[in-house]
Amino acid sequence: MTTKQFVIRFLYGSLFVLALIGLFNRVVDPFWYYRDIEINGFNAIKLKFRDFERHVKPPLLVREQPNAIILGSSFAEIGFDPNNDSFTDHGRFKGMNFALAGAPWDMVQCHFEFAAAHANIKRALIGFHPENLPVANCEKDFAKIGQVNIGEFLLSMSSLRASIKTIRKQQSEKPSHTRDGMFFFERDTPGVAIRFGEDFVRRKKQKPQCIKGSNMPFNSFAENTFDLSGLRRMIKTAKEHNIELVLFAYPQHAYSLELDNQCGDQDVHWRAMKQIASLIEAEAKPDQVRAWHFYNYNEITTEPIGKTAKYWQDSMHFNFEMGDMMLADMFNEVHDKPKLGHLLASSSIEADFRDFLRGRAEYLQQHPEFHSELQKLQHICSDPTSKCRGY
Repeated sequence: MTTKQFVIRFLYGSLFVLALIGLFNRVVDPFWYYRDIEINGFNAIKLKFRDFERHVKPPLLVREQPNAIILGSSFAEIGFDPNNDSFTDHGRFKGMNFALAGAPWDMVQCHFEFAAAHANIKRALIGFHPENLPVANCEKDFAKIGQVNIGEFLLSMSSLRASIKTIRKQQSEKPSHTRDGMFFFERDTPGVAIRFGEDFVRRKKQKPQCIKGSNMPFNSFAENTFDLSGLRRMIKTAKEHNIELVLFAYPQHAYSLELDNQCGDQDVHWRAMKQIASLIEAEAKPDQVRAWHFYNYNEITTEPIGKTAKYWQDSMHFNFEMGDMMLADMFNEVHDKPKLGHLLASSSIEADFRDFLRGRAEYLQQHPEFHSELQKLQHICSDPTSKCRGY
């Protein structure tokens, strides 16, 4: 064999191997990008979608063309079923959970603009933390939204390893997401109390100065102290594209609300919500843009926490059973009194806060064990047998 023949055969052999790898990765589809070949026991459970959702969800939105989307961090990705009847107006809209785990506000804002530009969006539900909501530089930081390197997906060794792992783990793993983008996270996994404790360990490290709670009214006269330029731009985008924009402050379990109180976050959140309400009222009509909060003491937010819980996975990640009730409040067409939520209005925010304090006082009076149970959760990770992850 001559050198030339060897080189030619080597090149053809290499191309053949690459073609086989590409075909194998295309059929297995480990990142759930193509979605046309799904065989139970072979590749139906897509283990790597969780790690690559930021790459895959935007092009899926362009391909699937949903009319109603959910945006936010993992709180929204876990908590809302995009096929919920209230959210989809009983099937009139095609829903997609476009939220992303760990997504900060600037990413949420830019993905909303991407969705508005690339799909016929009629309704958007967006979660936020009541704090600064500044404008993001979407052109600079998120210019590659929706861009997928097909060569890397099909031909890279990392994709090959992902495909092999996908096939090998079909019998031992559960799906991480629904086809429409909802995240299961730790759903049905024991250890809810441990995860509450881990949340509180993180909070203590962030704010070690936390002290005893207060019943003082929030400072409603500290006006215009928050940067809401990003929200203002989001409202403008919604108006330009005729999108019904519904925002909501992420709910929290009563234990987490109590730590808000002790750590000085309670005043900040309520002042921010008043300023957010004022901005929305100044910039848009109520039927186009509105915002909600779910800061209450009720059987959902005060659910007892043990190894398992129905409505909560940790102190802020809520299950879609709670999300369904929130969606019924936010998209109720018959105008029944909301069961969990309050529509944000600058004229009633102080009354909402008084109701919140009244609910807290009544609950604490009826449950004198509350603070001792909170203390147990705060210190659960001190037990060497707790199996808490290190932080």
